[in-house]
Amino acid sequence: MSPRVEWHGDRLVAAAQQAAHEVAQMTAETVKGKAVDLAPLNMDTPAGTLRNSATVTELKNGAEISFNTPYAVVMHESESYTPSHAGTGPNYLRQPLLDAEDQYHKDVAAALKAILG
Repeated sequence: MSPRVEWHGDRLVAAAQQAAHEVAQMTAETVKGKAVDLAPLNMDTPAGTLRNSATVTELKNGAEISFNTPYAVVMHESESYTPSHAGTGPNYLRQPLLDAEDQYHKDVAAALKAILG
C-alpha cells in the first residue's frame, strides 16, 4: 500500500499571506516612527502638528503610512524648504521607506521560510 499524502495548500497560502501582512504592518510602524523623527517642525503651526498626524492604516494586502495635514505633501515634496531644525526636512517619509526596503524583504523571506520550510 502506498503512503497517503494530504496537501493543504490553501492553509499554507493563508498562513503565508498572514505572515507577509504582519511583516508589512510591523515595517510600516517602524517606518512611521523614523519618518516622524524626520518630519519638519513648522513654525507656523502648533508644535508637532505634522508629526502627530502620522498614522498607519491596515490594508487588505499590507499597510499605508500617511501624514494627515493640509500641508503634509507640500512639506514632503518641497525642494525649496529650509528646515528650522537640524535633521528634519523634505522627503521625511520617502527616505525611511527606502531605508527599510531590504530589511522588509528579509523579514518576509524569513516569515515564509518559517512556514514553508
